[in-house]
Amino acid sequence: MKGIVFSMKNHKKIFGFTKQPKRITAFSFKRFWTYYSVQVFFALCFFVGIVFGSRFISIASADFLKKIDFLFLTNLQSRLELSAFEIFSASFASDFIFILLAFLSGLSAWGIFSLSFLCAFKGIGVGISSMYLYSQYSITGIGFYILVVLPGTVLFFFAFICALREAFTQSLALFRILFSSETNLSMSRYTKTYLFRNGVVVVFTMFSSVINMILWVLFANMFNFK
Repeated sequence: MKGIVFSMKNHKKIFGFTKQPKRITAFSFKRFWTYYSVQVFFALCFFVGIVFGSRFISIASADFLKKIDFLFLTNLQSRLELSAFEIFSASFASDFIFILLAFLSGLSAWGIFSLSFLCAFKGIGVGISSMYLYSQYSITGIGFYILVVLPGTVLFFFAFICALREAFTQSLALFRILFSSETNLSMSRYTKTYLFRNGVVVVFTMFSSVINMILWVLFANMFNFK
């Protein structure tokens, strides 16, 4: 009888039936900074750009705002005349430019220095777009931005931060290969992962553009901008 009991206990251990107590680990700032320091740095660059862009619009000319409309929302009336597919194309094209620039920066040893400026520039565009709507249409413009523009912007923000992080890691690896005395370093083990992850980022960017298009089609005509 004892043999049967011991045998059942052993089988439970073998097949993973034994319950293990849950381990509760306290938050570690050091561990968080180790894994997410690059993302936090780029997020700070992005928000600094937003603050600068919101102040820059007060001195920007109307001609300049029209010229950068292909990158940022600075001409609402022209955007309202676009079809659903044109809205998607305009949103995806402007976002894809930044993803492409981040990708190309990752293929350069000097990309680790330029990525922060690219991130801040995108933040400047977000700040310009939001303040443009507020300065032109007051509370209505802010409501429009929150309901229609902001969701897609937030989704792209996360995709962009991921792209910047991957580009920084790739550029740093290339920098070490070019300026390190070690001869056994190779880029082949990084390149495939870099290409795959950037492909995922592009898909997520496309998804954010689809969300942006849907919100424009559903809610843009609800606002009166006359």
